[in-house]
Formats: sequence, structure tokens, C-alpha cells
Amino acid sequence: MRIFTRKRLVPAGWVAAFLAVFAAIGAVSRPTPAVAAAPLPFLPWYWSMVVSPSDPNLLVLGTSNGLYRSSDGGKTWTPTGPKGVITTSLVQSGSSIVAGGVPGTATATARPWVRKGSFRTAPDGSAVLARSTDGGTSWHELHPRGLPKISVQALAVDPANNTALYALLNTGALYRSSDGARSFQLVSSKLGVAPWALAITKNSHLVAGDMDSGSYVSANGKAWQRAPFTDSQGGRMVMEYAVQPTDLTRVLMTSRGVQMSTDRGKTWHFVLKSDVMFGPVAWAPSLSGVAYVVGFDRSIWRSSDAGKTWTNVSQGL
Repeated sequence: MRIFTRKRLVPAGWVAAFLAVFAAIGAVSRPTPAVAAAPLPFLPWYWSMVVSPSDPNLLVLGTSNGLYRSSDGGKTWTPTGPKGVITTSLVQSGSSIVAGGVPGTATATARPWVRKGSFRTAPDGSAVLARSTDGGTSWHELHPRGLPKISVQALAVDPANNTALYALLNTGALYRSSDGARSFQLVSSKLGVAPWALAITKNSHLVAGDMDSGSYVSANGKAWQRAPFTDSQGGRMVMEYAVQPTDLTRVLMTSRGVQMSTDRGKTWHFVLKSDVMFGPVAWAPSLSGVAYVVGFDRSIWRSSDAGKTWTNVSQGL
């Protein structure tokens, strides 16, 4: 497309100011300034993770203090993405990474979650959605139609159609987008279980869980069945799920330790038994047997055999 304008001189200062304003409102996407890579810092909360579909060593991590990116399989990390955002969820949707969350920064005295009756959710606030099309180097804030300005609790993608993006709000409302997060439509005003973690398995079945009441499965998002399990301390903590891209019945679940299901979340067994609380978990789409988990002790673990055994890749760093 050719654009015709009159020739005239514009002071450089005006151009700089114009771009600064547009960058501030998210209209201009730009890479994060170079920062030396370092081991993952201690943070109040590690929420979510995604692995590049083309590079099994390229990871993007969502935390209570924004986003971090690793290009060496989790050994070292650099901050990236929007600042001042509690990034609760990350998914690969089509050719883009989509991040969701809520404005804020957790500190030692400000919890990264809030208690709502018998369950916990992300803090209340306006929804934040951002997209990266270059592996998490640069980000562009999204303002989709139809999605209320309410904290994004979790994002999920239907593995049979990864352009179908679901957004679970911390109120329990579930929304769906089929146009690359440009617009959303309401699926359900209440999910039916506590809003925390959500994933979609084979035949669009759902698995959902939270830190207090455990894990559940549903064929339609309306009727839910509890999937019994206990974590390493006898509780029913669920932190996050990850569905294997090449086997949609195989699901990893983080808790105190890491568990696996081979029947879409109906039953679970330990694959990494530990008293450490684990959070982010993700499969590497380009190597179906590779998966990563992040522990709240700042450890990064990798499996190369479809989750059966695990190696601490951050040990000694």
C-alpha cells in the first residue's frame, strides 16, 4: 500500500514525543533493552510457562513480577515484556505467545493471590492481555472486544485447534476467542469449580483445579467430576496443568511434586515426588518427549522421556 503525504520537515523532538506516547499505550511494540542473563531470581510467585514451538530451549515464564525469557533451557533468564504486571498465564496460540494477568507487582508483604471464601484467585484488577510473535522478545498489549476488564486467572488453548483461545477470569467466568484474541464471547458465567488452573484435553474435555479443593474433569464444562489424588504432604493442591501436544490424554500437573495422568486427568500418579511446591509446567512442541517444570525453590527441571524422569538443570547455578 502506497501512502502519499506532503513533503515537510518535522522536528525530531516531535517525532520522539509522538512515538513515546504510542509506546506508552501499547500501540508500539518494542524489544526489552538488553539485560545480562542470570539464574532465575527468587520471586514471590511463579505462575506459568510456555516453550517455543520451534526451539525446545526457548522458554518464557510468567511470574508475580512480570515475564522472563530463557534461551538456554532454563539455566539463565532475562526480564521481558510489559512491566508492572502479575502474569498469571501463558499459552501458545497459533503463531503467537499470549500472556494474561492483572496489573501489579507482588512483594514480600503483598500476596500474589487473594482468598475468596474457600478458594484462592489472582488479585482483582483490570484484565491484561499481551501478544508476542517473536518468541517473547517484544510484546504488544491487546484490547479485545467482549472481554470484561477483570483479572485473567488462566488461559487455555484447545490442542485440536490452537487458535481457539479460552480466558478464565478470577470471577469464574469463561470466555472464548476464535480470531486471535481480537474478540471474545462468553462461554459460561461460572465455570462450576474454583477458578485457578484450566487445560483442554482430547475431544475438548476440560481439566481444572485449584490450591484448596483438588482436580476435576468435565466433558462439557458444566458437570464436573472430582479426580482423587493427594500431594506429597497429603493435601489436594493443584498449581498448573500441561497437555502433551502429541498425546492429548497425557497431562502433567504441578503441586507439591509433579504428577501425571494418562487418561485426560481422571487419575494421577507421581513422576517427581517432592515436598517442594511446583508451579509452571510446559511441554516442548518440537520435541514431544521434552517438558519443563519450575519449583518455588527456584529450581528448573527438565524431562526428556515424556515426563517419566526429571533432571534439575539449574543445579549448581
